[in-house]
Formats: sequence, structure tokens, C-alpha cells
Amino acid sequence: MPIVLSGTISDEKLFESEIRAQGRDFQYYLRLGRSFDYPTAKEMAEIAIELGNVSALQALAQLQPIATSEAISTQDGVHLIAKSAREGNVVAPLLFFQLRNQIRGQYKQTFRQLARATIIHSALRISGRGLRPEKIRQVPFHPGLDEFDLDTTLEETLLKPEFINYSDIIGIERIARKKVGTIILDTSGSMAGPKLLTAATAAAVAAYHLRHDKYALVAFNTVANIIKAMDQYTTIDQIVDTILDTEPAGYTNISDALKQAFTQYQRAHRNESWAILITDGIANRGGPPETHARKFHKLHVLQTPGTHPQGEETCQQIARLGRGRHVKVNSYTDVPRALIRLLKQT
Repeated sequence: MPIVLSGTISDEKLFESEIRAQGRDFQYYLRLGRSFDYPTAKEMAEIAIELGNVSALQALAQLQPIATSEAISTQDGVHLIAKSAREGNVVAPLLFFQLRNQIRGQYKQTFRQLARATIIHSALRISGRGLRPEKIRQVPFHPGLDEFDLDTTLEETLLKPEFINYSDIIGIERIARKKVGTIILDTSGSMAGPKLLTAATAAAVAAYHLRHDKYALVAFNTVANIIKAMDQYTTIDQIVDTILDTEPAGYTNISDALKQAFTQYQRAHRNESWAILITDGIANRGGPPETHARKFHKLHVLQTPGTHPQGEETCQQIARLGRGRHVKVNSYTDVPRALIRLLKQT
């Protein structure tokens, strides 16, 4: 039920009333608290922590990050974020990305661990066990094999005068085909805020799904950085930590990203290797990315939401030249699931 207020009420009192009422979204609190100074924001953050209102806390973190970091760097703040993490709420990594330059000491490490745990838990839930391409080979049948090649067995034993035995049966063994590929993540300035959470979750999804395979992971903004080389062993924790430490600053250099990714791609030594580029397509640094796209045997593009038609045109062109698929999502929250669908099809 909405709160009915009479007379004149300050923004501070209205904000506090809405914190207590709960039910408002992040954008509402953001609009309501835009005029708050440091002391007011800190007081509102303390009330939000006390009442467990994470939406109000997120808005305050964006409006007054220093004041909010002071309020949240307490045992009560840790307990609230830990509770949200256990419930599957993404507030832990979102607040970490917003406040990591303000939170100090032991609390920064604690919030970092909660952010990592939330991202990995989300990635595991999205990934599942997945379907893996198989290859089939014929082998001598032995007890324990579930399948045998009936046509080949009949052909081989049709004219045999005596009874057939195990050595005459042609068995079938299915082998999960190893995947070889490169994931390329946009972490540029246009990917700030919740978008960087998407990049971290996508990296974790890829790391979990490809944990038994050979893959590389490249992140880029003004320049490209190799997070995991093709022949390097890296844990999911290490990959997520690297993304957590990434500043979403700078420009979008897709050209350098594809150049660096291709050096990893070449190490696969397999024509069926692939690459997946995740970006909004707004290339504003480096040369034309199309120059490098045509070098790949299979380069898919997962386009993140954007309003600029040039970005979509670039994504489509890269996918076409890379002989891959162009997949566009309408929400950043759809990116990890779209990625897992692409991975299952490679």
C-alpha cells in the first residue's frame, strides 16, 4: 500500500520512509536521493543496512560512494551483503564494482570474496553440465559397452558357420570431443557498472563450461589483455578475480582484441577451433576490426545491448567475415545464457 503523506516533507524524510516501506526499485531511490550530501547519504545508508534494503543501498553507492562505503564497512554491512549473496542476489558484486576504490582494509577483501562467490555461484547455475559434441569410434566389444554396431557386426559375421562370440561384435565407443576456442570480452568504459558484472559472469560461465577443454580468454578496452592463454592452467577463482580487478575505463579497441585473440587462436592448431567476441560493437580505437575478423575460421559475435546502429552493423560485419553467427541480446542479464547456448553449439 502506498504511503500517503500530508504537508511538506523533506527529501531525507521521504527517502527514509521509502526505505522502511521497501518495494521500491533502484532507479526510484536514485532519483529521490540525488541531492543528498555526505552526512545525509551516510545516515540513509545506515538505515538501509539496518532494514536490509539493498536497492536503496545500491542507489546511495552510486550517488555518494564514499559515504556509503563508510556505512557498509561494518559487521552489519557484511552480514547484509552475505545474506544477499546466499539468496542469489547480485548486490555483492554490484556494490563491489561501485565501491572498490573507497572500501579499505579487511572489508574490501571480504566484499571481494563475497562478489567472487556470487559470480561463480551464478555461473555454475547457468552452465549446468551442458551438452558436448561427441565423436564415435568402433572398438572390439567387451562387457560394459552400452552400444554395438549392428550393421557392421552382421556384415562381418553373416557367412560365419559357427556361433559368434564377443570378439566378433563391433562395439561403439562415444568420446566427448574436446573443444578449442577463444572468448573475447569487452571491458571498456561503455561496459561500466552492471555491464562489468555481465563480463565477469560470462568469463566464469566460459571457464566452468570449458574447464576440461583448451581455451583462451582475452579482455579488452583501450588495449587487449590475455587473461588466460591457450596453454595456461587458470582456476575459475583466478579468472573472476582478474575481472574484479579490471577497471572499465578507456576506449573500445576491437581491432587489438581480435589481433591478440588470433595469436591464441593459432596455438590451437585445429581448423575447427572457434572464437566468440562479446561486445556492443562501438569500436572507437585501433584500425578496422574487419581486417582481423576474416583471419578466423569461425568467429561468432555476441552483441550486448546498445542503441547505436553502427555498433550492430560492426557486429554483423565481423560475424560475416569471420564465418560465424551474430547473436544479439536485449538485456545484459541475457548475455551469460546466450554465451552458454553458443558454447554448446561449438
